[in-house]
Amino acid sequence: MISFVMFLLGLCVGSFLNVAIFRIHEGESVVRGRSKCQSCEEPISPRDLVPVFSYLILKGRCRRCQSILSWQYPVVELVTGVLFLLAFQKHGLSLIFVRDAVFVSYLIIIFVYDLRHMLIIDRFTIPAMIFAVIVNLWLGIIPAWSILVGGLVLAAFFWIQFLISKGTWVGGGDIRMGALMGFMLGLEHGLVALFLAYVMGAIVGVGLLATGKANRKTPIPFGTFLTTATVMMLFVGEGLIRWYLSLF
Repeated sequence: MISFVMFLLGLCVGSFLNVAIFRIHEGESVVRGRSKCQSCEEPISPRDLVPVFSYLILKGRCRRCQSILSWQYPVVELVTGVLFLLAFQKHGLSLIFVRDAVFVSYLIIIFVYDLRHMLIIDRFTIPAMIFAVIVNLWLGIIPAWSILVGGLVLAAFFWIQFLISKGTWVGGGDIRMGALMGFMLGLEHGLVALFLAYVMGAIVGVGLLATGKANRKTPIPFGTFLTTATVMMLFVGEGLIRWYLSLF
């Protein structure tokens, strides 16, 4: 029963994340004003704001103008719900669950915003960094040196690339994302997450080139791979490292 409640909580949080992603891009307040259709700008009725279910009932269309609603609404809500459920099953109703729920929420926002707009903005990464440092130091699960050194090392990794390429390989957002990964995961897990992100990026990049959907100059939202790898390490990091070491 509690697991189902955590899943529902995740759906509701996912709904708020959607609001934040759309409104921040438009320069609107996240907490004030009613949600509205992006096509006809008609305020959305409360009955049409139920996460996932309203989208299904409306068959993915606005009730008033019948314009197609973004896939982002149900996908973000479902993914958030599933990750909240997994975090609860792993940690129970604990402070670590709360930590991971907040981490996941920030990472989902960064993933979707970068996927849609090719930007990793400070409005997401800086509060997430502050929270990660404070909560990880307080909980004491990760050694303090690992948290701080991890953030510095991963940020420096992208900063060096930024300097060498004069900003053509990576952007300032990638530097802050590197710091965030280190602060969230610590040095060891952060480095593994970085490796996984590059592996996933290479696989997707090769796939896009092979299918003709991209060329060598096509920009790829690398923040999506960084956030995905960070989530993977949050949930199965220890298992991945043990599996890798068992190969030798």
